[in-house]
Amino acid sequence: MKLLANLMLIVSAAIWGGNFVAQRVAAEYVGPFSFVAARFLLGSCSLIPLILYRNYQAKKWPGAASAVAAEMESRKPIRGRQFLATVAFCGLINGAGTVMVQIGLAHTTASKAGFLTAIYIVFVPILGMFLFHKKTSLFTWVGVILTMGGLYLLCAPGLSGGLVIQGGDLIILLSTLFFALHIHLIACISPRVDGIKFVCGEFFFSGSLFTIIALVQEDGIISGLMNCVWVLLYAGIMAVGVGYSLQVTAQRYTDPTVAALLMSLEAVFSALCGVLVLHERMSFQEVLGSVAIMCAVIVAQLPGKPSGPEEDGEMPETPEIPENEKDPAA
Repeated sequence: MKLLANLMLIVSAAIWGGNFVAQRVAAEYVGPFSFVAARFLLGSCSLIPLILYRNYQAKKWPGAASAVAAEMESRKPIRGRQFLATVAFCGLINGAGTVMVQIGLAHTTASKAGFLTAIYIVFVPILGMFLFHKKTSLFTWVGVILTMGGLYLLCAPGLSGGLVIQGGDLIILLSTLFFALHIHLIACISPRVDGIKFVCGEFFFSGSLFTIIALVQEDGIISGLMNCVWVLLYAGIMAVGVGYSLQVTAQRYTDPTVAALLMSLEAVFSALCGVLVLHERMSFQEVLGSVAIMCAVIVAQLPGKPSGPEEDGEMPETPEIPENEKDPAA
């Protein structure tokens, strides 16, 4: 079963990697707020069958459901207005990062975007250290060094030139800070909520908010969405509904560290899809940069002895990417 679970995670990573191609194509036809709004609302609807299936399981095995409910009660679950406010805030952070990726993709390639977005995994422990005073490991700093080297190779015009990050690449790079913050928020919230229902609510809130913004800021929404309807269906149903369903199912049967590493393959699949579908080309220097960033992502997730400031005894380590939560841009 573990092998099947790992294969499911690889399929999820491939789906999410292909989503960068879908977003890149959509950027040619429709504004970022319109596409993200439609994608999020469609994605929210695509999670409803999974929620209904889980409710069916709860009714079929009431004993197990009661045990889960009792465990949730012991964690002081978030309900009512607090739940709605939390959904809205996390949805705003997640949505802002996703819109930034969509804007950036209009000015860069899907291949580069996949690797640049993956840097959020390296930023998670760094952000945790500066904002939440959480400890980091030596592997984190090795990952940071590899990331800087990878960025130089991926974005510099030549080995002899300075690091000049173009507009699209910079916007995507900045989006990773939002995704890293979102990971920390979810790490705090996930033990107290139903993960799938929470994600569904996030997508619905963000989609509704961006629909209003799109109606005010963008023109030709309907015609633009109709021109990219197939990539919209892929981004909404496959990347959200199918991708999340596979991830949630698979992570019950595999090691969290292995799961995180397998899901990191999303960046590799984004490059492959960019080359095969969009006929993008990466120079040897860009390939080296991508390899360096991929190594940084892997190294940053390796377990190690925490280092850093400690106050009032032991402090919690930087959170791993929790279940039901991955790169929200995918």
